[in-house]
Amino acid sequence: MAKTEPAKRNLTFENFDDVMADVNSLIASGYVSHGNWNLAQSCGHLAEWVRFPVDGFPKPPLPLRMIFWVMKKTVGPGMKRKILAEGFKGGVPTAPDTVPAADAQTDQEAAQHFQSTFERVISHKGLLHPSPLFGPMDMEMLVKVTLLHAEHHLGYLEPKA
Repeated sequence: MAKTEPAKRNLTFENFDDVMADVNSLIASGYVSHGNWNLAQSCGHLAEWVRFPVDGFPKPPLPLRMIFWVMKKTVGPGMKRKILAEGFKGGVPTAPDTVPAADAQTDQEAAQHFQSTFERVISHKGLLHPSPLFGPMDMEMLVKVTLLHAEHHLGYLEPKA
């Protein structure tokens, strides 16, 4: 029996204000999660991934670093092009330590943390740390990937009203 993809909204964010408008709408109306995470977990996860290019990516164990290096040199560029063209797909595992516990923060606290993290990152004027999988990126690429990442995770949260 084939596993079916959960219900998901088709979102398109043009900028970070669009992301936060959706987040605040979900907080105001309430929501139903059709995925594995609530809004606080989604915002916490997004905040983690947007900060890594500025603060540094976590250092995975040596075997994974070797795998990432090989992937970065072979399939990484194609994966990056596909994500930029089609967005993120469900069912791909993530680093577990980038997903906060369901009750670690309220939705409002996590949304504020995500917004302040994004604002700090976007004002960063130095170089960005290269992605272990995709290699170097500039701020424009980071913003685009963050918008696509937000479309993916927030798409699983359906407003109640």
